Amino acid sequence: MNSPPVRQDAQVSSDMLVAMMAVEGVEPKPDLSSDALAKAMATKLPKTYAGPFSQLTTLEHAQYLSLVQRSKTSQLNGRDASDLLRLRSRIDIEQQKFRSQAREQCLPFLRQIQDNVNMQMCRELGTRARRVLAAYPQQFRAHKVRTIRAGVSKYEPLEFKGMLFQRGSCAHVAEAAKLSRVEWADEELVSMDEKAREVAETTEADVVVSDTALAALLSLPHAYLRDVFVPFVVEEKPGDSSMRVIIDDQVVPPHSATPHMLNEMYYAQSARSDLTDPTCKLSLSESQTPSNATYTQWELNGQRLVIRYTVHAFSKSDGDAAVTFAAKVETQTNSVEAQLASIRGRNEEIVERERLAWWLAAYLRGSASHVRVAHVDTMGNVLRVSQHTASDVQVPPTRALSELLRDLAQLPKGKYVLVHRRHAWDATVFRAVDGVDKRKSEAVLDLRDELAPVEMADAEADVEGDYVPMAWHGMPGHVPYTYAPCDLEPFCSPPVTWNKPSRTRRKQKKRKAKQ
Repeated sequence: MNSPPVRQDAQVSSDMLVAMMAVEGVEPKPDLSSDALAKAMATKLPKTYAGPFSQLTTLEHAQYLSLVQRSKTSQLNGRDASDLLRLRSRIDIEQQKFRSQAREQCLPFLRQIQDNVNMQMCRELGTRARRVLAAYPQQFRAHKVRTIRAGVSKYEPLEFKGMLFQRGSCAHVAEAAKLSRVEWADEELVSMDEKAREVAETTEADVVVSDTALAALLSLPHAYLRDVFVPFVVEEKPGDSSMRVIIDDQVVPPHSATPHMLNEMYYAQSARSDLTDPTCKLSLSESQTPSNATYTQWELNGQRLVIRYTVHAFSKSDGDAAVTFAAKVETQTNSVEAQLASIRGRNEEIVERERLAWWLAAYLRGSASHVRVAHVDTMGNVLRVSQHTASDVQVPPTRALSELLRDLAQLPKGKYVLVHRRHAWDATVFRAVDGVDKRKSEAVLDLRDELAPVEMADAEADVEGDYVPMAWHGMPGHVPYTYAPCDLEPFCSPPVTWNKPSRTRRKQKKRKAKQ
């Protein structure tokens, strides 16, 4: 379908057009005709690009971007507002198609995992599950349901009150081109940690939690497409009628683990091994233990928290600042959509779950600390390493976390599991019971069934929740997440077909024609 002509008096930013025409190293003196603009933009497409194409022309793309930019700073006149509405309705449809196709092309790549990584991670999940099974009863009954919907983003200050205790040592950061070495630490459950209980008594804490468990609860409103499984204990404070909540690390039920999830867990742990120099150590205390732990005191909306975390490494160049490692496994698809999005650079978007986890990791460890994220492919090759600080998230939505912790402290004494199933807008709090009557129609959770081991992750697992769109680094003047403008088609390579004559056959035909 042909696009309606662009008004001749349409206000298209000259800077936008110059950027579209600019060729590196050449002073641009652009011919602003539509053919010249299309030809210039076509030179920036991948050489093999042959479609699909947008229903909009190059000038319409530029006009839309200009109108959007102007609408942010001033009110558009009636004619421009009408043009923006008309273009936006068409672009919205095209962007939906583009994003849907990009997602469809990416899903098979999210199931890629090396067999050795798959088996190692399933064994590790089994080890973590046994740790929980040893500390918690088998049978649980549904006790309370609460929504996880993300409301209006509100901030409650998470205030540092003091360092309580440190033990162990950590290594200096290093560099690596590939992540492959993994050393698993036998981390004790917070509810079984005597030192955590000791400092909780000293500080009269209302909540005792690890940083990773806190990150899982902080990002719970963004977990619609992911499973969340967090065990915790509610107990009475000695000599007090109020309750204390002790929250253990999130555990991943082996049967619900996806290949992509296992990849990220594996390479995050591998980063702690391969991106550190074990010969250069920093002692956190006089006690030399294989791992380290730090216990700190915080306050959130009147609630006293003890938070336990591990220091992954330190950075000499940053004054021995604490460094936390994370991994982001990026799917390396070569789809048309990925090619258009990555013309000026290639990386996936950072989703809110990642942003909040990285913010919390940096924030808890002090203003000088940061998170180093190893961006890797499914083979562990390091594509790049990015660095993130607490300032990356200006106003984290801590109000929902505060309300959740307060709700948990209102529960009666007992052992619990907070469970969220993917595709649900609520989470269920299950309470441990001595036994259940299976004849009754009630929601029951069997911990042994939930945490039953598996040898390998399901190759056909639902990976919808693992999909992350490519960040847009397309051509200047090209509306993000749309196909190349339609008037670029004459300047692009025609699609290659299987029956295209070879160069030798074409020469033979020419000779015969001359004879």
